Amino acid sequence: MTSSSLTERPETHETTLLEKGRDTILIEGLLLPTEIGVLDSEKGRRQAVRFDVEIVTVPDYRRIVRETGQYVSYADTVEFIQDKAATGGHVELVEEWAEAVAEFTLGNPLADEVSVKVTKPDIFEDASGVGIRITRRRG
Repeated sequence: MTSSSLTERPETHETTLLEKGRDTILIEGLLLPTEIGVLDSEKGRRQAVRFDVEIVTVPDYRRIVRETGQYVSYADTVEFIQDKAATGGHVELVEEWAEAVAEFTLGNPLADEVSVKVTKPDIFEDASGVGIRITRRRG
């Protein structure tokens, strides 16, 4: 390789990376059995629900993490969803689920905005899922 190759690492000088906007923390395809639904046939049983969450951090997030050690933990949000699915009882609408996840996530002061997608994958044979996506931001 030549010294101009893009795959070679610089030998002696460091590169400074600049943040462009805000970071997005992802939780994709978290699939859990939950008690959900408004129909009588959905009550008293569990069905699969898929959760996708995008957490947009505050500006200068990486600097704040470096300086304070504080961060947005995807594990906290996953645990919240898992605990609610296991012990939260029956929820009628995917909208209720999405709002609960958004409210929990925005409890972290470093989370500025969150998009939550909650889908039921087993409702229609011809669809990979039906549900809702909401976006909420700190007020």
